[in-house]
Formats: sequence, C-alpha cells, structure tokens
Amino acid sequence: MDSSILEKYASADGLVIGVTFFDNRLISAKQQAKIYALLDEITFHTASEEMDFRNKRYGIEFKQEREHIKMALKSSFCNYINIQPFSLANLNQTTAKEFIHYILEFCFRFDIPFHDKWTNLTEDITYFLYLCIKYRKCSITGQSGEIHHVDAIGQGRDRKIYDHTQSRLICLSREMHSKAHQIGWAKFKRLYHLDGIYLNPAQVKECHL
Repeated sequence: MDSSILEKYASADGLVIGVTFFDNRLISAKQQAKIYALLDEITFHTASEEMDFRNKRYGIEFKQEREHIKMALKSSFCNYINIQPFSLANLNQTTAKEFIHYILEFCFRFDIPFHDKWTNLTEDITYFLYLCIKYRKCSITGQSGEIHHVDAIGQGRDRKIYDHTQSRLICLSREMHSKAHQIGWAKFKRLYHLDGIYLNPAQVKECHL
C-alpha cells in the first residue's frame, strides 16, 4: 500500500464528531466488530493489487496493513477530539460510537466502497443515512445519488427557498429514485427496510440543500 495514501486519509479534517465523556461502560463486542469491519473495508480498498482476495481477508500481510490503518486512524481521531491515545479494549462505549462515526465518515469522504452490509458497519442507521445525504451516495446501492423528499415538496414550489427540515429526506440513485416514485414510498420502504430522516437547519446547510 502506498503510505502517502494512508497519510492523506489519516490527516483528514472536517469530520463531524462530538464526544460525551464519563461513560464507564466498556466497548461492546458488537462495537469492536463494527470497527474491524470498517477497517477491513478500508484495507480492501488500499491494499496492494497483487494481494489476492484470500490474502486480503486472512493473510498476515492483510492484517499488517489493517493494523497500520487502525493506528493511523486512532491517532487522527485522538488529535481531532483532543484525547489521549487509547486501546480499543479499554475504550468506553460513547467514545467507541464516535470512533465508529469517525471511520464511517472517513470512508464516505474518500469514497471507500462498502462490500459488507451497512448493518455490520454501524448501529446508528440515522447517522449512516445522514452521511449518504451529505456525500450524495445512494443509501441502497452506494452509487452516486440525488436527494429524495419523502414528503413531497409539491409542484411549482421553489426548492431553493423550501424549508428542507419539513420533509424526511433520503439519498437514492436515479434508478432507485424513479422506483420510489413508481411504487410509492410505503411499499418502497417496506421493500428496502429504510426510511427518510429529518435534518436540523445546521445539517441542511452542511448538506448544501
């Protein structure tokens, strides 16, 4: 793996983070699994092309690359929120959740493709859907997407002055967007087990709506 790629990734700024301290609950097994699932996705994307799929998942070289990435992201995360270096084994659940958010947004920012199901990558579906909107990624396919207003704006209304906090939003590819209109939202959300989310004014601005 090109170390300059990792350095660029690890030095990323602007990720949305907020940590609540004084949580004495140790990181859960599910949180540990999600962190490593995300690290796997990054390692798959940045690993040397000569590594075959089996080596990527099971080989020593893959594990070494993943450890390198983990250390870089931990360091970047600590610097960003101004905390001391930590071991995952001793991390509290609140900070673990924020670290998962940090890695997840890192993946969105640098266009890391997801091979695993989103349910294996985060326990916070609302945050996942928010990032899909922010980075214009389809919540279902991962392709480039466009914003779908679940609660219709209405014909003739100017989207530039519309209050986007008043509608549930979701990012969908052109194909999925058309399908949502064709079959109706009630059927669509049952089919894909996803619904739109409400954004607050700050989020609307951050998502350039």
